[in-house]
Amino acid sequence: MRKYLAIVLGVMLVLSIAATASAMDTEVTLGGKILVRGWYWKNVHHGLPEDSTSQAFYTTEASLDVDVKVEENVRGFMELETTAFDDPYSGEYVWGQLGYDTKPSADLYFRQLWIMYYGSGLLGVPAGIKIGHMPVSLGEKQFLNNERFGNDMILAWVDPTKELHIAGAIAKLIEGDITNHTDDVDGYVLLGTYAIDKDNTVGINWTYIHSDGNCPALDVTIPNADKLNFHNLGIHGNGDISGLTWAAEFDWQFGKVESVIPPVATWPSTDNSIKPKGWAAMVKLGYMLDPINIRGSFAYGSGDSDGLNDGDCKEFQTLMGPDEIEPTNRLVHYTQIYERTIDTTAMHALLTTTVGGNVRNTGIANTTYYNLGLDWAATPALNMSLDWYLLRASKVPTGSGWSKSAGNELDFKGTYNIAKNLDYFVEAAGFWPGGFYEDRYGIDKETVTQLIHGLLLKF
Repeated sequence: MRKYLAIVLGVMLVLSIAATASAMDTEVTLGGKILVRGWYWKNVHHGLPEDSTSQAFYTTEASLDVDVKVEENVRGFMELETTAFDDPYSGEYVWGQLGYDTKPSADLYFRQLWIMYYGSGLLGVPAGIKIGHMPVSLGEKQFLNNERFGNDMILAWVDPTKELHIAGAIAKLIEGDITNHTDDVDGYVLLGTYAIDKDNTVGINWTYIHSDGNCPALDVTIPNADKLNFHNLGIHGNGDISGLTWAAEFDWQFGKVESVIPPVATWPSTDNSIKPKGWAAMVKLGYMLDPINIRGSFAYGSGDSDGLNDGDCKEFQTLMGPDEIEPTNRLVHYTQIYERTIDTTAMHALLTTTVGGNVRNTGIANTTYYNLGLDWAATPALNMSLDWYLLRASKVPTGSGWSKSAGNELDFKGTYNIAKNLDYFVEAAGFWPGGFYEDRYGIDKETVTQLIHGLLLKF
């Protein structure tokens, strides 16, 4: 990657000069960010909340964006982001890993690289197509959120009216050997959203994931199944009704993984198939009592109490990225520690890239949470939030005697605007694990503490 960096940066410099010196319509905008973070956590040992020494280190993450508008309806976008040691699941480098008086291991990978064409000439109404590598999420992001590093896909959309938005996408989730289609995993999405009014929107989406031989969480030998046909149907909405903010989502999953190889003799199913039957529901409410916003939320992701012994997988499947994404790079959807730093209560993830299924970065798979929170704009420059979570496993194995209590978590976040585009932030959290961790892993659970602080400069 390094040998191409000088060429890429040289091209960007030429483009930026051309944009200011030429009379052409092409508009080139440079942007990006520099993010420096200090990390601390205690009692995290191989992803489990058990006694361990504290860990503390600093990281730096940077990105450089080039946004090109050739004319009013033609656009290209490139975002280069740091990565360490050629790791596609990294977004930063750790200070001092190569010793002192050395350059850091900070390669640049493309996080976004796409071309977009849009206008109203083709269909007589606003429409467009976007092709390349881009961040992807659906609805309220309970099932699919690949916004951290993105997917390769083709996205097309049309807006028949100003209220109605319809889109479809084809994504290459796994390519593998380009000469062998049995290791491919492809995704297909159809969605529609409708703006009820200027403050409230509802939508529906359907995701179909297909492979002719690769169910990613099963044995690494390909093919490991005859067919993978997985469907997720989601309905969602968000908005503001007389000062009451709301968001909700419901997902229902179905399909079939046919003729799993090697066969599992204990399954009643004669063809050794797995049928996804997961579901999930989430609702959030908030109300502003100036200057404090009070919030509450609830989410349920189904689990499976009898494993896969009946040929059904009742655990809610999520696509939040693989286990290989380090805690420093995972997105926080609700909790700072439980879903980012430690193993969750997920047990039967079929659609992940980890054999046996992800146990981290799993969203609300086999998880139920209750949340109360508040936001306080203390000054125009200072914003703070506080959240409490009660976390439970939705299901535990029948007859196991395991506790469903995953624990409690308290999260704090504060952001102070030092100057234009420059923020200092602090994220502090404590996690008090429940009996689930003792029962499932046989550990002596300990309270996990975590602190992150840093500076974010955007330009």
